[in-house]
Amino acid sequence: MKTIKQIASGLRGAAGYLKVIRDLKFKMTASKSVTRSILLFMFFFLGSSQVPGGSPVMTEEMKYQAEKSLYYFQIRHEPFSEELMQKCLEYEGVLYQEIVILQSRLETGYFTSDIFLNANNLFGMRYPIHRPTVATGIYKEHAQYAHWSDSVIDYALWQKYYLSRGYRLEGEFDSDFYLVVLKSIPYAEDKRYIRKLVEMSQGDLT
Repeated sequence: MKTIKQIASGLRGAAGYLKVIRDLKFKMTASKSVTRSILLFMFFFLGSSQVPGGSPVMTEEMKYQAEKSLYYFQIRHEPFSEELMQKCLEYEGVLYQEIVILQSRLETGYFTSDIFLNANNLFGMRYPIHRPTVATGIYKEHAQYAHWSDSVIDYALWQKYYLSRGYRLEGEFDSDFYLVVLKSIPYAEDKRYIRKLVEMSQGDLT
């Protein structure tokens, strides 16, 4: 167990690093590698407080979470792209990503819609009542997010919520299965929603 003196010292050190980070102008320039190093060290430093005796131990999970947190921090300062969104889908463990990407294109009109540009909503989500959400409010009857990456996080929460509530089929969980899930919920009011997704993919979703 750490002593009160060790804990106090650690907190002072953490506060110092937080101040350094607040003072930096985080822009994607030549200082990007420096920013990355500082943030990774901060996650490492803070994570070590959970180790008995205070010995710094960076586990693989801690490294992964540090990289993930750094990635989400960095993209706050970059324009949207499908490549950035796809990386977020991977970090959040979203299943059936090929269909989910098609949904984002369809729901936003290839990222030109009002709810995307002004509410950072990639998937046409409504503000939920019964499940956890990271939405900050409501914009024109849709969920509003502080950043488009939060929309990806919310989609992951939505997906986990429904896939944990008995929406299952026998056999392999392929893209056809997920299309049936989207239709049976239903995900959208548009009766041609699933057909549109298939047409966008030229019928190859398996």
